[in-house]
Amino acid sequence: MYERGAVNLVPRKVLIAADRQERTAGLVELLSRTGGKAFEAHLAQGRQDFLALAGQGRADLALWAGDGPGAASLVEQVRRQAPGLPLVLILEPWQPEEAGQALALGAQDCLPGQGLDPARLALALALAPARLQALERERGQAARYQSIVEHQTELICRFAPGGTLTFANQALASYFGHPAARMVGVNIFEHLPPADAQVTRQLLAQLTPQHPVARVEQTFTTPDGERRWQRWTDWGIFDQDGHLVEVQAVGRDITERKRMEEALQVVESNLRQLIVDNADGLIVAGADGLVLFVNPAAERIMATRAWDLVGRPFAFPLATGQRHEMCLRAADGQKVVVEMRVVRTKWQGQPALLASLRDISELAQLREELRALSLVDELTGLYNRRGFLTLARQQVKTAQRMGRRLHLFFIDVDDLKLINDRLGHTEGDRALVAASQVLKSTFRGSDIVARMGGDEFAALALEGEEETTEPISQRLEHNLQAWRRQGLHPFPLSLSLGTTVYDPGSPRALEDLLREADQRMYEHKRGKPLPGQASSGPYS
Repeated sequence: MYERGAVNLVPRKVLIAADRQERTAGLVELLSRTGGKAFEAHLAQGRQDFLALAGQGRADLALWAGDGPGAASLVEQVRRQAPGLPLVLILEPWQPEEAGQALALGAQDCLPGQGLDPARLALALALAPARLQALERERGQAARYQSIVEHQTELICRFAPGGTLTFANQALASYFGHPAARMVGVNIFEHLPPADAQVTRQLLAQLTPQHPVARVEQTFTTPDGERRWQRWTDWGIFDQDGHLVEVQAVGRDITERKRMEEALQVVESNLRQLIVDNADGLIVAGADGLVLFVNPAAERIMATRAWDLVGRPFAFPLATGQRHEMCLRAADGQKVVVEMRVVRTKWQGQPALLASLRDISELAQLREELRALSLVDELTGLYNRRGFLTLARQQVKTAQRMGRRLHLFFIDVDDLKLINDRLGHTEGDRALVAASQVLKSTFRGSDIVARMGGDEFAALALEGEEETTEPISQRLEHNLQAWRRQGLHPFPLSLSLGTTVYDPGSPRALEDLLREADQRMYEHKRGKPLPGQASSGPYS
């Protein structure tokens, strides 16, 4: 090297030693013949003195001559004591294996002693510092890459085509509960379930230089008996001839995902069983109207097997948000009256329509009988008190037999006397008709709605998936507000509401239910402001 501003070469201090004294003298003589003053010899007396002086950090280079067997251990000692000191070895006799091992352990050059000329030696010494720097950079990069791999949370390993592990990172070692050093040399196929091992072997056999990647899921049972799943991505490494020489695998624990999938499968199975066992007919149709699924109850109601319905257009319009009554023929030729309700849903991730079919033949027959018995209110077209009680008692028996709850509503038209006094009885009758229309639009066709007399109405609804007190009350309020927005009548229509529930687990007489709902209705009415006062409450 050169000093700043100087013209003379500053000689590099070369620490010289050999396993025999005559070799040391020969090195000094050879070094002197390299020409110029590029190197300055500093002699050490034997191996121990050589190592001690190397560790002091005063030399720029180290040169050792000896036979092959001791070279590897000398390099290891120099690298420990003086990692930044460039080292050149001269071996006599020349032994290629020892030379290669010395270079692998960190020597910068290794030269044969026999026939060595001064120019070759000078070149080796001149290049040694640069080679050491390159080696340190390479080792630094390797250490960084090693650190990256070791600190990954993914499970990373490499193994031979036969399954023998050649590398395992710390995450993999911790996952399987063994030190990483103990895992190297283990055959992975001996620790996989036989089925997983066979699948993995088949995937590895399919790897090619053009398609070197394969993915596989495997299971592992921990020492305490817990079963865990991993998903692996295997990358094949091939030689120049296209032969698989090693496989690098990156894995991730997917146990929680697999357990969630299993739980979802159980839920799906339970839901499917509920659909199959449902007493109501259920039919799923795609957005194009073609039938996708039919449950057994629908087969019975439609008197048609599922395979004759699936894949074909449904026989009736699938209009959502409305309830329709249909007349069908049973397998024995009897008329069946069915109430159909259609809602939007998804089937296998795609938009679909779900039609629920309920056999209301008994109720329809009762309605016809009631009409024949003149149990219908002439003004509103609803059932009168007698019709309500007749139908309601039958509905209570049905609910008790099916184990389903009933919701009873008692409704009163507010201030009907005031409407009669101020506007006349004709407008009072129109108020009653308007109230009946609001109630008809609120309740299902299968529900029992009646005018009990005067300004009082009642409704009885069999509880379904959505037919509970809260949704029905909200629908009543919505329909009442919609009627008011029309502004077609000179009177403000207002309703008071009382509700109660019939529970088949605690049966009560229909008269007791009516009294309780009537009492709650009057409690609701008493909480309202007097006529002419502002109110924003329900049904006001």
